[in-house]
Amino acid sequence: MLLNGNRLIIGLFWKLAFLPFAVLVISSWESKSQNGPQGITTPMVFADFDPHAPSCHAPSGLFKVLGFAQDNDREFMQGVGQGLAKAAKDRGLEYQVALANNDPVKMIQQVERFHQQKVGAVVAAPVNPVTLSHGLQEIIWAGGYVGTVVPPPATSLLNAPQYLTGKVL
Repeated sequence: MLLNGNRLIIGLFWKLAFLPFAVLVISSWESKSQNGPQGITTPMVFADFDPHAPSCHAPSGLFKVLGFAQDNDREFMQGVGQGLAKAAKDRGLEYQVALANNDPVKMIQQVERFHQQKVGAVVAAPVNPVTLSHGLQEIIWAGGYVGTVVPPPATSLLNAPQYLTGKVL
């Protein structure tokens, strides 16, 4: 009985010893990920669209560039890239691709570069959505558009009809 009690005490000791470290890591990550406006955090009902409302203006200081932070070179992502390139051309935007080859650190650096270059729109297919979120939020806070292939944060999410995509592939 004493042996089981010692195991319980030792296990409790390690959990308590680890707790301050875990709190420190989580709080530093949270503070880094949210140092700008939180945006809309509760459900809202917006007024109906008013076609006579004044037009919005593009944020100043951003360039008419669409950057694609591409996770890897699989066929689906190549297709996304082809669609983005065509859309950029149709709208008179420069188009840039940053291929991360499944390297989350490289993708973070590429998105930071898009932000530093004041790219007006970024679409990302995140390798790691958690580690990339801060860089994407910074682009949003600067007035840029961010679209992601499914995981947020983003201005809007890009998604594909999964059944049709599977059928075609």
